[in-house]
Amino acid sequence: MHRIALPSTRIRDRYDVVVVGSGYGGGIAASRLSRAGRSVCVLERGREILPGEFPSTAPRAAEEMQVSLPEGRVGSATGLYDFHVGDDISVLRGCGLGGTSLINANVSIRPEPRVFADPAWPTELRADVDTRLAEGFRRATEMLRPNSYPATFPKLAKLAALERSAVRLGEKLQRLDINVSFTDRSAGNHVGVPQPQCTLCGDCVSGCNSGAKTTTAMSYLPDARNHGAEIFCELLVRRVEKDEHGCSSRRTSSCSAPVLSGPPKSCCARRSAGFHCRSGSARASGATATSLHSATTTSRR
Repeated sequence: MHRIALPSTRIRDRYDVVVVGSGYGGGIAASRLSRAGRSVCVLERGREILPGEFPSTAPRAAEEMQVSLPEGRVGSATGLYDFHVGDDISVLRGCGLGGTSLINANVSIRPEPRVFADPAWPTELRADVDTRLAEGFRRATEMLRPNSYPATFPKLAKLAALERSAVRLGEKLQRLDINVSFTDRSAGNHVGVPQPQCTLCGDCVSGCNSGAKTTTAMSYLPDARNHGAEIFCELLVRRVEKDEHGCSSRRTSSCSAPVLSGPPKSCCARRSAGFHCRSGSARASGATATSLHSATTTSRR
């Protein structure tokens, strides 16, 4: 599998669209907009991590931890496991090209009709459930190819325990669809990325080292790249601002943050407009991972 991120020195002067982030929000936006013929730039805070490079031991996983606390943050700004600890809620999200899709369980199910029947949802959204939203689910299914654990695969102890529990409760056990390839696509999946069959290693939520898990880095992002999108990693978007011409600006900086610093002030935005990029001094930190010290991307309104 080849890297798809470019060195930051390759950022061009102008893009139709700048997408901040590369998870299920940014990855899909990049794919759809590049397919629509727009020039797209993707900016990702984390690193590009290929299958085989994810942590496989506890010490290596510990090195990939970063924690944002009310009193400051600890760890590398590009650590894969990004914890945010708050007073009322704490969140774990993925930091890397692919976002949280790199470390989630990839369960892929559609909400039951009763979910959107709740009047708490905006009327406009509920009116689109059977039309635009249904079309969105269809497109996501086409790209992610979710499927359930095959009956022909080895029996899993946890699955067997759940089956016994279902029998005792008089309920039916349903194997949920997950975004994992259970067939060998080493010659290339539907977006041209080699994707082998699942090896049952159990590392779905720490980072799939076999490449069988269909993250956005294995689907939407290569698709965006195939349609001309340019992807850059280790760039932190700090804020959106206006300049004297009435433009929205995104200032980016390198992600080589100190081990302990104050709470970051950041703002992420996804806009479809004309963007102008002015690059400052940049340096490469590794063969493909890059670091941009100062740059501004602006969008004409």
